[in-house]
Amino acid sequence: MAQKHPIRLISKAFLLATGLFCLLLAGSLTQAASTTDGLPFITGENLREGISLRGQWRFKPGDSIAWATPAVDDSSWSSMAVPDRWPSGGFPESGQMAWYRLSLRLDPELVRESQISQLAVRIGKVLSAYELYAGGKLVGGVGSLPPLSEVIYDQERVFAIPTSAISKDNVLILALRVWGGDEALVKAWSGGPISGVYMLGQYRELVLEGMVSEVPGLLFCALILGFGCYYLYLYGRNRKLSTYLWFGLMALNIGIYGLMLTQWKYLFDISFIAMKKIELGAIYIFPALAIQMLWSLLRLPIGPLLRAYQVSFVLVSMIVVVVPGDIIHYQTLSWWQLWTLPAIATALWVMVGQVRVGNPEAKTVLLGAIIFLATAINDLLIDLVYLDSVRLAPLGFVAILLAMAVSMANRFTAMYSKLESEVAERTADLSAANRRLAEAARVDHLTGLLNRRGFTEEAETEIRRMFRSGKSFSLVLTDVDNFKSFNDRHGHVCGDHVLKRMASILEERTRDVDRIARWGGEEFILLLPETETEGAANLAEKLRESIAENVFEFDNQRLKITMTFGIASFRRGESLDTCIARADTALYHGKEGGRNKVMIGNYKGLSVVS
Repeated sequence: MAQKHPIRLISKAFLLATGLFCLLLAGSLTQAASTTDGLPFITGENLREGISLRGQWRFKPGDSIAWATPAVDDSSWSSMAVPDRWPSGGFPESGQMAWYRLSLRLDPELVRESQISQLAVRIGKVLSAYELYAGGKLVGGVGSLPPLSEVIYDQERVFAIPTSAISKDNVLILALRVWGGDEALVKAWSGGPISGVYMLGQYRELVLEGMVSEVPGLLFCALILGFGCYYLYLYGRNRKLSTYLWFGLMALNIGIYGLMLTQWKYLFDISFIAMKKIELGAIYIFPALAIQMLWSLLRLPIGPLLRAYQVSFVLVSMIVVVVPGDIIHYQTLSWWQLWTLPAIATALWVMVGQVRVGNPEAKTVLLGAIIFLATAINDLLIDLVYLDSVRLAPLGFVAILLAMAVSMANRFTAMYSKLESEVAERTADLSAANRRLAEAARVDHLTGLLNRRGFTEEAETEIRRMFRSGKSFSLVLTDVDNFKSFNDRHGHVCGDHVLKRMASILEERTRDVDRIARWGGEEFILLLPETETEGAANLAEKLRESIAENVFEFDNQRLKITMTFGIASFRRGESLDTCIARADTALYHGKEGGRNKVMIGNYKGLSVVS
């Protein structure tokens, strides 16, 4: 590979740096170019895009309405960034009052073309109340300054700027009169413009932009509240799903807290103090709900110490909501944040332990907890050391919520899979039981042979097979001779023993394909597939001889019995009952002819085998 020349590399790097510098310079110029007198210069193009007012404003502690007038010389004032918090403790010597001023020069073309008729300023969040002046005229404010002293420190507003506020030399002077709040509030949270958007632009665009920026927060709240209601509905359908109850309550809690962080809350006819109590009450009780939800999800018991720790969050939340005024808010928030650290540490310790033991829900929840911890640390630093960062608590809550939702979904899937497996197993057991029942319904319980029903089913199957193959079958109906007198003489127990022995002999001396059944009482019937009359007669004769020669031993007695056989071959065109009737007729005549015989029944009459 050819080596690149160092000079070429340096040249390319220089050109790249120059290009980036030009782009940055052009961007800053399009936002607000400076005039020769040092004032930001506002053009029509800048105004359409919106001009950020973030940066250095003239600043002076104290309070005088005269400082709103354009004639005031603020060149000797100090500078302070907007947005930025006041120094620790604020400015008690001035009653926590201070002024900000910013001068802007407008392009004369804007005035001539009447493009300033919709001029407006968007002001972000200011601790704790303020009034906005343009050209010395009051255009609006948020909260009330002393002596009314109404604190509303997180409402963002868009104020229309009247054309009369612009001086003849096309200069617009904005003045922000700020009250930081009482001493305790300023000491806890400081004061001044703390965050949000500070912009000059067209009224409609600024209002629309503000509404659009709040839509994701509204959708987030609606989604989380919907989740909460849905899981509470599931719990209402099945009270055994306690995890769903805590998940639903936690989701509702997060949804309410998220709604209180948006500007949409000002649509409700509720005082600012009441909204802050709802917000802080929701966030203060969150650790208690999170502990309950997490321990329920991991199926762990809550010990006495942890339960007491959990109850402490509930009590503090109730106190914050019940105690009037807002002093309780900023007196407890920092302590509450520190008090949650043991909960976070305990939860992480427990989740790591559960991951080690293989708890399937622990991994997902641990990931969500780590994300939540990072966002909690970010917000803690904002409150404790005034870190210049965006609050990430809503994202942390979403991470926790999603992690627990995924874990619950995994548990539900596992439960569903287990249920499916159990259902499949039970179904298999039920099918086996049904097969055994069906088989039992076809089998004679004494001899283990087919019963009348089972034999009929087998015979019908054989008839269908015969029509396919063309090979007929024969039936052999046999009956124990003089069995009633045998039973009367030796007893029914002996009779049952003889019947079981008869069944064994018939099974031992026939083929596997042959079907044998107890037809009723002492009667047996045999189905001989692919066997004509002659073959059936030969088998019956062998069976007759075997039984006649067999000696049965029972209760130290040696007994002998005989059987008579009737044979009939199945013919096309007749029914099974007709064929059985012919065999039964042959059996009857064998009984009448002296018993211990084999008789064949056919269409032409009867014939004797033996």
